[in-house]
Amino acid sequence: MLFETLAVFVLITPISATSAWVLRNDVEKFWQSIILYIGPIIDAWFVWLLLDWLEMGFFSTWGCTISTGIISSMLLQPIFSPRRLAVFRLSWQQVRRRPRQAALMMAGLLVASSIITSSLVVGDSLDSTLSKEVEAVYGDTDLLIFQKDRRTGFSFDMDSNLTASFGQALIDSGIADKWSHGIDTTATLSRSDGLALPSAAWYAYDGWQGVSINQIAADELDLSKGDVLEISWFSYSDDAELIRSSENVTISSVISMEGKGSMSGTKSPALFTSLELSQQLQSKQWKVNMLRVSLEGDESASESMNEIESTLDEIIDYDSAGFEINSDQDSISISNTNGLGRLDSSFMESWNGNKSALLGQGTSMEVLQIPLVQIEQGAKVMSLPDDRIEEVLITEEGDWYVSGGAVSFQKERGGSSHGWEVPNGGLIRDVTLLDESLLIAHSDGLVEVPDDRDEDLIHHIKGTEMMVAALFEQDLPQLPSTIFSMDYLEVSGEDWLAVSHITGKEVFRYSNSEWIETTLTGEWLHFDGEVMAGSPTTGWTTFSGLQSPNWPAVRGGLLIENNSIYRFDGNANYLSNFDSVCDERVFSYDGEVICSTSFGAVVDSGELSPRLPLTVDIGGFGVMPQLLLATDGPLSPAKGDVLISSRLSLLNSSENVLFNGLIPWAYGDISPITLEVVGNMSSIDAPGLDELESIIIGFVNLSDGEILAASAEGERSILVVNGGNQSEILLWLDSISGVDSMNLRVVAAKEVALATAEEGAGALSAMFLVFGAFTIGAGILLVLTIVMMLAESRRSDEAIMRAIGLKRSDMRSLALMEGMMTSAAASVLGGIFGLVLAWLVSLAFSSVFASAGADGIAYSFSIESMLIGMSAGFIIAMITLWATAFWTSRLNIVQALRGLSPMRKRGIPWWLVLLLIVFIGTGMLAGLSIFTFESASPLRFALWHIMASCIIIGLVPVFTFILPHIKGWSIRNSGRNTMAAIGISLALWALSPDSWAPVDSGVEADEITFAVMGIVQVFAGVLILTGIAPRLASWVISKSFLAKRIGPVAKVSLAHPAAAPLRTAVIMGMFSLTVFSVIVLAGYSVQFEEHSSGYVEDASGEFEILLSSSRQVPLELSSDPNEWNLEETNPGDIDAVGLVNRAVVWVDDGEDSIGYILRGVDSGFIEHGAIPLEDWDRALGATQQEAWASLKINENVVFVDSSFALIDPNTGESISGMNLPIGKSISLIDISNPGNSREVIVGGILSQSSQLFSQGIWMDGEIVDEQYGGVVTRIYVSHGPDVSSAELEDSLSTDLAPSGVYTSIIEDEILLILGLIFAILTIFQAYLALGLVVGIAGIGVVTYRSVSERSGQIGMLRALGFRKRMVMSGMIIEVSWTSLLGMINGAVVAIAFHYALYQTFWEEQGAKLILPWFEVVSMVIGGWILVLMATWIPVTRATKVTPSQALSSID
Repeated sequence: MLFETLAVFVLITPISATSAWVLRNDVEKFWQSIILYIGPIIDAWFVWLLLDWLEMGFFSTWGCTISTGIISSMLLQPIFSPRRLAVFRLSWQQVRRRPRQAALMMAGLLVASSIITSSLVVGDSLDSTLSKEVEAVYGDTDLLIFQKDRRTGFSFDMDSNLTASFGQALIDSGIADKWSHGIDTTATLSRSDGLALPSAAWYAYDGWQGVSINQIAADELDLSKGDVLEISWFSYSDDAELIRSSENVTISSVISMEGKGSMSGTKSPALFTSLELSQQLQSKQWKVNMLRVSLEGDESASESMNEIESTLDEIIDYDSAGFEINSDQDSISISNTNGLGRLDSSFMESWNGNKSALLGQGTSMEVLQIPLVQIEQGAKVMSLPDDRIEEVLITEEGDWYVSGGAVSFQKERGGSSHGWEVPNGGLIRDVTLLDESLLIAHSDGLVEVPDDRDEDLIHHIKGTEMMVAALFEQDLPQLPSTIFSMDYLEVSGEDWLAVSHITGKEVFRYSNSEWIETTLTGEWLHFDGEVMAGSPTTGWTTFSGLQSPNWPAVRGGLLIENNSIYRFDGNANYLSNFDSVCDERVFSYDGEVICSTSFGAVVDSGELSPRLPLTVDIGGFGVMPQLLLATDGPLSPAKGDVLISSRLSLLNSSENVLFNGLIPWAYGDISPITLEVVGNMSSIDAPGLDELESIIIGFVNLSDGEILAASAEGERSILVVNGGNQSEILLWLDSISGVDSMNLRVVAAKEVALATAEEGAGALSAMFLVFGAFTIGAGILLVLTIVMMLAESRRSDEAIMRAIGLKRSDMRSLALMEGMMTSAAASVLGGIFGLVLAWLVSLAFSSVFASAGADGIAYSFSIESMLIGMSAGFIIAMITLWATAFWTSRLNIVQALRGLSPMRKRGIPWWLVLLLIVFIGTGMLAGLSIFTFESASPLRFALWHIMASCIIIGLVPVFTFILPHIKGWSIRNSGRNTMAAIGISLALWALSPDSWAPVDSGVEADEITFAVMGIVQVFAGVLILTGIAPRLASWVISKSFLAKRIGPVAKVSLAHPAAAPLRTAVIMGMFSLTVFSVIVLAGYSVQFEEHSSGYVEDASGEFEILLSSSRQVPLELSSDPNEWNLEETNPGDIDAVGLVNRAVVWVDDGEDSIGYILRGVDSGFIEHGAIPLEDWDRALGATQQEAWASLKINENVVFVDSSFALIDPNTGESISGMNLPIGKSISLIDISNPGNSREVIVGGILSQSSQLFSQGIWMDGEIVDEQYGGVVTRIYVSHGPDVSSAELEDSLSTDLAPSGVYTSIIEDEILLILGLIFAILTIFQAYLALGLVVGIAGIGVVTYRSVSERSGQIGMLRALGFRKRMVMSGMIIEVSWTSLLGMINGAVVAIAFHYALYQTFWEEQGAKLILPWFEVVSMVIGGWILVLMATWIPVTRATKVTPSQALSSID
């Protein structure tokens, strides 16, 4: 309060101290002077205290405080000063006796308060509308507590017991009074006939019962209580796959759009179910994803945030935060179950800062687990389906490896591989090699796996266990119930079958449409000249009866003896020796030996090359990928080296090995890292390494590990502690576990939403204030005109008052007291009129929004806005009157009493010198201020022009007025000449090139600079017209054919504006300023309309319809419309489809990083032309089509939207905050895993409107999908010329809405948005045009008073021979001269302003120059006609003045 009290003292003291000092000799007692001094301060302080207690805002509080100080000071003066009492009575009599003059003054004074009030009330209305929506959405909820995956947009699940403890703890601490937890998600709501809402909020909270929908959903789907509703939703499986589920439910109630019914918004559909049902349907038992909290009383959420988080931190222990502890005697390991299962760098920093105290005499080891996807040395090593191979089948294209439950195919023996696994852990029963595939009989069916990974699987039979990998149609032979295995062979069209069962091993042959049991026995079949059967222990027997030696047999007709392989074809033929690493179970031979081993398989081509599976089954730990480990201990090799396990001991240690990490690979980074084998893990003397042999395949350095694991610097997988203080470590874990470590988000949702609403309302109010400032300026000029006019009419009265003893200070006080009375009344009336004006604006906005199918602005106002408007209007009025009072109080008593025109004093007026000093000082201050801004700031331009303009205004009179008077030169009309000289100088300055400016280097002028120059040039034009135009016009008329016709009338008409240049300038200024502002905005509107004409093509390219969704409800549609299950739509009507997927990434340019949308495009999008580019690197292609096509070839090239190229003139930076020119290298960083990033180069920039309709960084869709987890959220659709977009969109909506798809016609959506923009601009133009109304009212008043004041002059003219028609013509010329020239001046400057804006902002964007000629003509001609109409009555009255009436009048 002390600071505010001092502020009141500082603000009011200049007002009260001045009056106390001036009246020090007029008061009887010294204490009266003290009251004059401190009384206004005390009154103002009490008003401040009252408004502060009422919690009014800053501007209303201080506006009313200052206004109170002014009024108090004015009212205390007549109480203690008899002289001021007389002045006060005179001012009151002036108001009472001359109500028209008082009303006229009030009309001018109320403009400011009405404009300010209406601007603020428009903001109040928007704020109220948005706030009601916020209150409807959040109700009593102040806080939202949840965990969210920024990459997918889905909320993480939390344990319901934990969230319950959160809520109860907040209540126990006195922070909250209510809480509720539940599940928030999004669902598609469908009727049985297919009518659907693609996306609706689904809420399920503890304590709710049944299934309900709100009224909006009920109306949209025409559903009621008891109807069946299908709900569909997306969720992530345990394997991180996005799956869609659906369920039919029965509606138990329809909820009105109040309270719970409006949780998703007052115009949005929503579904409400019990928490138990939602958990059951979504398989989330005991799980919730949202906690809603209502705070106690009027507690501020943002101010209580620290206390709230501290309360939650106390509850969150290490287990809740996701830390996992495993202990073994005196050793423990710490890991994390969240995200990628890593301990982040902040955790490790905390550990390193505390480990000396926590370890004691113990030791610790940091471990980073590195899952691998490939190892390569000459051949790709990781190519097996399992570490136990049951069969190897060799083909010309590559090798098939078969295990008990999976198969894999490796191309060309050492190339890439792909595989297939039996679902649900099933087993393979039999395989048969086909020409380009492998037929597999398994426990769930019969499938054909192609050797080309890009080909689709063929499921011949599903859901039934198949024992034979065959496609024959006949039934199997009669077999025992318990069968161990079957082996199928087809030879020359005949089917053979070997069956192994509990009682024997038979071989059947299908002949003459029946199965015949042969004499062969065995469990395998093979053909080599003739069919033979074999088994491991009995060897091979041919169909002709030849028996192999009694050696162990393997599949493929092979025999094993003394580390040698033999082929049996009736004779045992030696093939090759094999290495002892082979486990003698599985062999295959085609000149090279492939054998099974204890760790997988080996290819022996002269050199041994191991083959490992992608994953390893580690008992109770389940299936894990092959792992490298990186540690900070003695096990860590040097950077670039690797210590390998025995499973990789067959690698050539003299050659480098290439490793690919699984996580970078999954994110699309297939670049391997090269490491040198420097030893074997067995050479390390460390306990427990034998157990690790079956889990890991090597050790690497931590720096290499971070690259292979795509981890951020400092991240680890496990922290192992040996011999440390375990209890202290657990306590430390609890202490660091909290909101941050749990990645818990605590959001003051309601407060943030209300603040956003208030910010938006403030922005709208600011826009209206900016536009209204021109009208306020016109109103101030109107007040000046009225004051000057009244001063002229009251000269004799004021002379009498001066003659009887009143001082100049008393005359100023008289003007201010009268002004205080009228200003106070005008401020109140202005506030009321402002409310009406705001109501009209609200109606206009509501009409505009209603045309777009949205709600309008609900009219609302606050007392605070009225107080601001009234107090600001009052202060502006009093400042204006105070300034003019100095001029009106300069009165020559003798001249006024005699009715003589005031004569200018000889010499140079002191006020002129002071004014010139002020202008020159302001200019120099503006010039010095330039150096306080950065060299790239465009504000330097504005300050440069302010400096130049002020110095011109300050220096020109020195040469045109002061110097001639000092020298004694006789120059006629020096005042008007000075005005003209200033105007011409300012105009010439505006025409000078910007290159003269020392601030021009690398900086472009912005809108502020142009606005400053525009207003200055309006002022310059007024000065030129006032100073030169009347004389020039008179000279032209006298020298032309018009001299005889209108010469006398014109000269007389122009004489009065020339004789009163200041009044003429003020009236011209009103019209110029208003017309300038309206035409500038109209010019922007027509220019934007021309520029936006290409927005439809920019946003759609050659596509017409857009299918869209969100990341939570992605589009599950392929690029082929025939696969969309369309019923109402003919797929043939669609001739092109383009899929665009979406992700969110960090964009890093090396200096800064921002979160942004990443979009990926498919071939269909590109082949149909994509969307237009503004510019691109021509190395990518000569045409836009070629440039887009290059994205599929150049995977590290991206196109960016125009927000990265368009420069915001106010900041000198791009609109997005990051400038990305073509050729710029940037990093795209996974928002959920900073270790996953890609370096890309900007190859092109999308069209100008892309920042609005195609926002994002665009690249190849496969990369966005694979590396950044992108999901399809947009599908662009095109149709032929014979198909209607509206009909196709309607049918697609019917077909696809049940799948969560929104459909829209791109052109319609963009035109709707543009229509709203143009309508809002029209509202602003109408608001600006209020200034024209003020100007017209002003000239009407001036004309009316002019006729009254000049009745004597008119009578003289009539007596000299002027007819009524000549008098009327003269008055019309005079009125037209002032108003029309003012409007033309404003129009000309506005056109020049518009052209300058075009050259700076529009031309470089390729826009065509469009001038607002219609607006110019309509404003000038229409304004002139309105002026003539407004002045018609006083002009007509002038013609009725007779010579006798005028000449006999005393006044």
